[in-house]
Amino acid sequence: MAGYEHKRIAAAVIIAAFLVVTLTATAGAAGGQVSIILFFDSECSHCEAAEKVLDQIGGEFGDRILISKYDSNTATGIEMMDGHGIVEVPSMVVQEREIILYSDYGNNLSKLESLLISSINNALYDPEIGVCKEISPVKLNPGENVTITISMENKKNITTDVTMIDSYPGFFSIIEGETVWNGTLSPGEVKNITYVARIDPKAHSGNQKIEGAQIIYRSWDAEKSAVSNTVIIRIVVALTLFTVFLAGLVAGANPCLFAVVAFMAAMILSNTEKEIEVIKFIVFFSFGIFLVYLLTGIGILSFASDLGSLNFVLGAITIALGIMHIYDYFYIKIKAKSLFESSKFMKGVMERMVNENSALSALGLGALFSLVKAPCVGAIYLTILNLIAVQKAELEGIIYLCIYNFGVVLPILIIGTAIVVGLSPTKVDRFRKEKRAMIRLVTGIILVVLGVFLTFGII
Repeated sequence: MAGYEHKRIAAAVIIAAFLVVTLTATAGAAGGQVSIILFFDSECSHCEAAEKVLDQIGGEFGDRILISKYDSNTATGIEMMDGHGIVEVPSMVVQEREIILYSDYGNNLSKLESLLISSINNALYDPEIGVCKEISPVKLNPGENVTITISMENKKNITTDVTMIDSYPGFFSIIEGETVWNGTLSPGEVKNITYVARIDPKAHSGNQKIEGAQIIYRSWDAEKSAVSNTVIIRIVVALTLFTVFLAGLVAGANPCLFAVVAFMAAMILSNTEKEIEVIKFIVFFSFGIFLVYLLTGIGILSFASDLGSLNFVLGAITIALGIMHIYDYFYIKIKAKSLFESSKFMKGVMERMVNENSALSALGLGALFSLVKAPCVGAIYLTILNLIAVQKAELEGIIYLCIYNFGVVLPILIIGTAIVVGLSPTKVDRFRKEKRAMIRLVTGIILVVLGVFLTFGII
């Protein structure tokens, strides 16, 4: 029996030790540690009484509270009291968020004890839910998808029920996931809610403020709420068939093309005196330009589909080409000739190919011209390729490239047709010489503006 009794005592001791350790660990984990600051005056009797109450509570809660005391007559004490907006002693600050003044309890020490215990319990056991909203990417194109993530974290060691309702703008169309969530968050648990939305193709460009997500959670018998951060997203300029065609038209309406068309038409008319030959040659010449730029664009989009990540490089190139055009404006004014004029060798090659007057030579001349004169028309092309790369699917991108290249060759076809129906090539060349400086200046300004927009991510 004695041995049995010893076993019972040993078991009881083990169980008691286990309970003590468990309760201690639970108490320590229940809410971390609460800081309490006491401001006092050494000659104040009420301060002495408040200090005794605080010390008594400190004995009850043990290491779950950390008590700091500051004399209101010291420089540090005065500075800290000013920081909390306190002008009387005794006064206490619990967890840097709740202030208990002497005027709150008078000389009723039991009320002071009750206020302190309530504040400590709130700090230890009152749920605190943090919420954060993230959007990716923050730079978007109309019609593109965006991913929104709401992160909720239970920062206290007490389980609580949470309801999350996210706010999203009218130009968001939810295509995957939910914007409302109800559930329970355990101590320290992090919950991520993700959904995907599509940007309305007609959404206005520019910066858009996305409001924060709201959460509601229980705190004892009360209901609390919190709102996440707001997010700023940028919607870039929408790419349309008209804007692409207009850009091609601007790129095509330049002195380089005017000069070549007038030169070709004059030579063919001089050699054959047949207007139909002029039309045929200009059509194949235009198709050569169209084909080279189309294939080049498809190749660039295939091997560098993420041109949006090269905005800075593309922007710098476009600005540099724009500056060259502006410089050429002054160069023409001073030297009466352009930096972009073809060399004598190129003029000789062009003359031989025009004299040959075949579909193949016209096609080859157009291809050659598109490469040699890339600085004249290629800068805007870079911008369009960048927009197509980030905004359109592959098939749509090819359609947009075709529309752009049609805009490039349309001025050639118009001038060629005008010459055939009676417009003198000499007048075309004279107009080109008279207006080329101004055309260079306007083109240069447009390129610089486009380059700045690209560099800073506006488009």
